[in-house]
Amino acid sequence: MESTLRSIYSTLLNLGYQLSPEAFNLIKESENPEYLVSELIKRLESMENKPIIIERTHIEPLITKKISSPISLEQKKEKYLPSIKILRSGGKYSVESSPEAFRSYFLDRFNKLKSILNSRADVRAYNSNNKKVKIIGIVASKKETKDKIAIELENEKGITKILFKDKELKKKASRIMLDEVICVFGTIIENIGVIGEDIIWPDITPRIRQNIKREGYIVFTSDIHIGSKFFMRQQFESFIKWLRGENDEKEIASKVKYLIIAGDIVDGIGIYPNQEEELIIKDIYKQYEEAAYYLSMIPEDIKIIIIPGNHDACRQTLPTPPIYKDIGAPLYSLKNVVMLGDPSFIEIENLVFLITHGRSLDDVIPVIPNCTFKEPQKAMIELLKSRHIAPIYGEKTPIAPEPEDMLVIDIIPDIFHAGHVHVWGISEYQGTFVINSGTWQKQTKYQQSMGIEPAPGIVPVIDLSNFKITTLNFL
Repeated sequence: MESTLRSIYSTLLNLGYQLSPEAFNLIKESENPEYLVSELIKRLESMENKPIIIERTHIEPLITKKISSPISLEQKKEKYLPSIKILRSGGKYSVESSPEAFRSYFLDRFNKLKSILNSRADVRAYNSNNKKVKIIGIVASKKETKDKIAIELENEKGITKILFKDKELKKKASRIMLDEVICVFGTIIENIGVIGEDIIWPDITPRIRQNIKREGYIVFTSDIHIGSKFFMRQQFESFIKWLRGENDEKEIASKVKYLIIAGDIVDGIGIYPNQEEELIIKDIYKQYEEAAYYLSMIPEDIKIIIIPGNHDACRQTLPTPPIYKDIGAPLYSLKNVVMLGDPSFIEIENLVFLITHGRSLDDVIPVIPNCTFKEPQKAMIELLKSRHIAPIYGEKTPIAPEPEDMLVIDIIPDIFHAGHVHVWGISEYQGTFVINSGTWQKQTKYQQSMGIEPAPGIVPVIDLSNFKITTLNFL
């Protein structure tokens, strides 16, 4: 046995690899060390980003017999069986694109949000008369000057021009986005139109959390970008090791029940100009093989929920169906993975989660005062106020004209989770936790040209027992 191990060590050394003590012990304890190492070499040689030091995590997926995790069996017995209920997820794979389809789509958006607005006490209480009016409509246009803000609201009765001249109202009206549905109170002035006196957004009502005893943790992440030269492999492997209980911080890791990934699992192909220059894995199928390789190391009693991002192999319009099965097959083969669309409303442990990749943040952040890419959670709160995941049409976020607008936030979530902008941020609004989970990718040349500075390697974690959010830093 000793001579066999010496031979194995020498073979790996000649190929340019070194063994960590943990990896060496795994090989030593395996039933067939020579076969294991031959499979390991095949695996390593197929990787474009070859490691210098072979770690335990490189070997474990190749071992056929079950290997106990450093988390004790007693701790694992304390875990509950995962409970996930899908309330609504993604969209259709095929959608008719025609003027009539878009008309039906926006009509459904209007009717849903009009119903939400009409359910508000302040909207119901407003008394209209010959001069005083209450108008609910889709924002068709918006123009700002030094003296006023003018908008046009469109509804089933036509288009109404509304002016906001009051200083405070102008400040409030500056937040209005095109294509969102709002309610305006105002006074009709002949030959001018309506002078706005107040603006009401659909907004979410305060969320009252049920006092249910829960145990365990939920981990949030996104924008891993496997396949990119800027993918932070070592830091992500540290994250995987933490989930396995392989470092000193085992207390939380031993109680993790769910991992939610809000898109951009891989870097994709042809997403932006000259992307191929920044790819270390230039085959989309191999990118997903690599992604599955990493996720396969996560203990099977942790349920992994995945939605697609704009870098993933999926239909690029919102709402987006799950990642294509033929391309993302390695992910679908993992027993503890649930593949969903964008957006997804799901229920976990009697808590409602809204998960979206966050593409519309590209459109929302530039047009809303006091919103920046450095604090994406603020823009996410504005989406909750609009009760819509992608209110602006015709900009960077492509929208599919499905018969029903699945992007309306008609279910109020306990947790609203997104990614996309590569900067983490956490806030709370009306009892709803708002989480942007950052990235595992360093700054790319494209991001540099756009002035985007990522904040990678930060992982938000929610304690279900007290509903507190903490962050873990893997840099």
